[in-house]
Amino acid sequence: MSLKNLTLLAAVLIVSVSACGGEAESNDTDPASNATDQTVEEIPVIEIPEMVYASHILIPYQGCQQAPPEASSMEDARVHLTSIADSISAGQLAFGEAAARHSSCPSSAQGGSLGGFVRGEMVPEFDAVAFNLEPGEVSEVFSTAYGFHIILRQETIGASHILLAYQDAERSSATRTKEEAFEIIEGLQESISDGSLTFTDAAAGHSDCPSASNGGDLGPFPRGVMATAFEEAAFALEPGNISGIVETPFGYHLIMRTE
Repeated sequence: MSLKNLTLLAAVLIVSVSACGGEAESNDTDPASNATDQTVEEIPVIEIPEMVYASHILIPYQGCQQAPPEASSMEDARVHLTSIADSISAGQLAFGEAAARHSSCPSSAQGGSLGGFVRGEMVPEFDAVAFNLEPGEVSEVFSTAYGFHIILRQETIGASHILLAYQDAERSSATRTKEEAFEIIEGLQESISDGSLTFTDAAAGHSDCPSASNGGDLGPFPRGVMATAFEEAAFALEPGNISGIVETPFGYHLIMRTE
């Protein structure tokens, strides 16, 4: 959703993330690792546009678009948000807590989180600030037609993974048993470890996630979009390292942090 209509409640998730072990799974997850399941070649390659994940705080003022009747004057709104920004900068107030208390955007219910968005989804002034922040950086106070804002660009990591789904796993139509899935991913782990198979080739040839078409690449993602066990394992890795076997409700995973 965009600031153009202030319906900023839902995160816009990368398609490959939401289909590969995230909390919000897609119905497009199809097994791709045995003769009875869909082959990797049949899964379309998805182009992922440039995207940032961000949170924001909005303070509207009298006369701006969709301002509530109780909105303060333009100068008072600026002073209010500047004070909030100073408290965040001084470590006296967490960004999410400040958004929950003070932001007039519906995203305040999620601590100001807007999820992910691509260029053009937000009004130009918002885009210009969000896409020029470094991960973890908070913007200066700036204005759009909807009021004054500050933005926190959320930190993200990049990762690739291999998913072996099994019967009765969430969103799975795999025919293999849980034991068979574990045996396969354990064998892949050994082959990757001894150098007889690259992670990318293993993902392309065996992963049950649509990201197999991209060698398992999930693109960047922040905290809060993946299944808990997946997130904990991925964020604990150093770039270039590969996890042990991780189990989520969607099956068994091997995860390689790429950035």
